[in-house]
Amino acid sequence: MSVSQSTIHVLPEDLCNKIAAGEVVERPSSVVKELLENSLDAGATEISIELQSGGKKLIRIADNGCGMNRQDAFLSLERHATSKINSDADLFALQTLGFRGEALASIASVSRFLLKTCDNADGLGQQIYAEGGAVKRAEEVGLPQGTVVEVRNLFFNLPARRKFLRKEQTELSHAADVVTKQALAHPDVCFRLKHNERMLLDLRREKGLRERFAALLGRSLLKDMLAVERDGGPDLRLTGLISQPKLTRSAASHIYTFINGRYIRDRVVQHAVMAGYRHLLMKGRYPVVALFLQIDPALVDVNVHPTKHEVRFREQGLVHDFIVDSLRAELRPADWLTEGEPSSEPASISVSQPATYQPSHPPATPVASEPVTDYRHDEPLLNNASRGFPAAEKLNVSAGDQSIEQLSLPDNEQLGFFSQLQVLGQYHQSYLLCQDGDDLILVDQHAAHERVGFEKLRHSYAQGSVPSQTLLFPEVLELDYRSATALEENCTELGRLGFEIEPFGGKSFALKSVPQVLIDRNAGQLVIDVALELEKIGRAGQLQESIDEILILMACHGVIRANQALSTAEIKALLRELDQIDFKANCPHGRPVMQRLTLIEVERLFRRQ
Repeated sequence: MSVSQSTIHVLPEDLCNKIAAGEVVERPSSVVKELLENSLDAGATEISIELQSGGKKLIRIADNGCGMNRQDAFLSLERHATSKINSDADLFALQTLGFRGEALASIASVSRFLLKTCDNADGLGQQIYAEGGAVKRAEEVGLPQGTVVEVRNLFFNLPARRKFLRKEQTELSHAADVVTKQALAHPDVCFRLKHNERMLLDLRREKGLRERFAALLGRSLLKDMLAVERDGGPDLRLTGLISQPKLTRSAASHIYTFINGRYIRDRVVQHAVMAGYRHLLMKGRYPVVALFLQIDPALVDVNVHPTKHEVRFREQGLVHDFIVDSLRAELRPADWLTEGEPSSEPASISVSQPATYQPSHPPATPVASEPVTDYRHDEPLLNNASRGFPAAEKLNVSAGDQSIEQLSLPDNEQLGFFSQLQVLGQYHQSYLLCQDGDDLILVDQHAAHERVGFEKLRHSYAQGSVPSQTLLFPEVLELDYRSATALEENCTELGRLGFEIEPFGGKSFALKSVPQVLIDRNAGQLVIDVALELEKIGRAGQLQESIDEILILMACHGVIRANQALSTAEIKALLRELDQIDFKANCPHGRPVMQRLTLIEVERLFRRQ
């Protein structure tokens, strides 16, 4: 009787090391990231990064951190060795950037690796050289306190993987991006980056984020950045800088988000940032953002991805809505319209416990307590009551009045930015010409009225229950298990938005009623999309976005158009209404409502400067 041989066998140690290296070391920038995190965890205040050939030939990182003694230096090259966690409880309450413990071992297994470190002020340290993970020599050397790591010929023993490395400049850009992110998160640390003996970055220690942001991304951007500083309870805090809607990029490469000092590229946080700018940016444009979320480490799991770029929140819906509301609170007033400079006073909210944080859901737009003057005039095209907007007091101005004097307001009413502008006239029957001090202000009349109409419609929609319409024949929806669970858990919220949904057995649901505004839409598909959205972020963001798109369409068709003549009284009424709403700097499609030309800029056009 023959005995069959086993087809399962244990992998050799060197192969295990190379597989582990594949999880941590994708390219030279991965090495830079791991070594920088170790330097920062060691308390370094000065870090020098030197690269050759984009890091393919040499990566050398030196710091003035605490260093290691002889025993720790050898242990650091062993797999699963770390000084940063001792128990499973530590794994879910991390206070450091690096923790995997196998980073140095993985890097050493695919390179020619030199470690020099000293943990004392006596100047006596350790030097260890390894090739392919095998220690070749070790000796005592004279060193200042700190650590130097040299990684040469990355993937020299894995030619197949080395072939996947890109051109020198491409690999350099990835490595420089890693340094930029770490430098943003640690303005109190000096960073120097050299490539092929050429100094690329020389960042001194700064007092705060604004100075480091200016040094890395350009001082000219600072004038268009707004400070964020908001509290959501003892375990939740958001700080940083966000751009005004006029400052955008064509890709999301300038969205820098950090959790407890660690850079992340998380879909929930990314979605929250873009939701904060919803209806303020044109399609395909992205803001410039450097945001830092401080949260109790026990409420976030960073051990869900080998590179630690993705995280898992215990209450991701809570975090998502906190970020959205924080950004919109800063963007709502549009304070930069007055002088182009952000407000110096950061907004703040105070919430006793994170679990009780109540976001504005769905987002409601505050409206002034007193009635808002509407564009009631003799021309029927401007009769907003016929378009579904609330009727208001009629302007007591004749059709032929072309005076540029300001409308008289009640004594207790303060003029807003737009209301106090001096009206000069109308250009091309599309743009309003106004004067603010010595500056010339141009207002897009259609964009302005579109924002006014949209905010009014959205506010009305957010009040009370949503009118719904019963379907003649209920639509049966078939969902997968996770989407069905998410939908069932949020039936109450969907009911408040006008959907009547009942379980129909197993993973099926019966859609019986839909909001009146969605009656001509594919409501069944929308509910399925909502279920998937709920599964991702725990709230009906997809539904709100769909409703907002309909409200935008309604506002666009019911407001002042371009190429439409307006009297001075109508212009002033429009400007006054702009002061009564939020997010007044952009139309719902993201186009700017106004542009400012200074006297100097105008005089330059005529060669007077």
